[in-house]
Amino acid sequence: MTDIYYQDPEFQMFREGLKQREAQLERRVAEMEDRDEELVRAITRNNELEALLKAREDELELSQGVIMMAENADLQLKVADLNVEMNAKIEEIGGLKGELNAIVDKLAAAISETVSLEDALYMSRSELTREREASGSQVAELKRRIGELGAELSLLQRQVAPPRAGEIYRRPRPSTSRPLAGQGSTRCLF
Repeated sequence: MTDIYYQDPEFQMFREGLKQREAQLERRVAEMEDRDEELVRAITRNNELEALLKAREDELELSQGVIMMAENADLQLKVADLNVEMNAKIEEIGGLKGELNAIVDKLAAAISETVSLEDALYMSRSELTREREASGSQVAELKRRIGELGAELSLLQRQVAPPRAGEIYRRPRPSTSRPLAGQGSTRCLF
């Protein structure tokens, strides 16, 4: 029965297709794990930047208070530089949030695709199991039928054999009759 599975070319093609599909799923899972790690790194960086932004905002508030009180031009220039740097960081954080959203969207799409592929793999495996069971029952039915036909053949052979043995005694023997008058030929009748 196992030989049928390995000798059937359609089954082999189906089996190879399943192996390829399973390899694709494994690659997708590895890609998703890489993306997940990338997402975690982006979130960590975002948290660090937000903490830095909070510190910068606190510094800015202090700087603004100093500006109001200070008359020193050097302090005002430093505050201006900090504002420029803070604005750059805010833009960088905005860009990182955009990247983070894009990564999250890609991850969600990859997870959705993986779920679909896992469902397809499950369905393929279920179908393969059903086909194996059906093949097994068909093979069993064919074996049973072959056994029945063998028994019928054996019975027919036994029925045919005795008359052949009896035919030896029933063969017609040569006729000793003479030809009818006027025919003029002599024939042996068997």
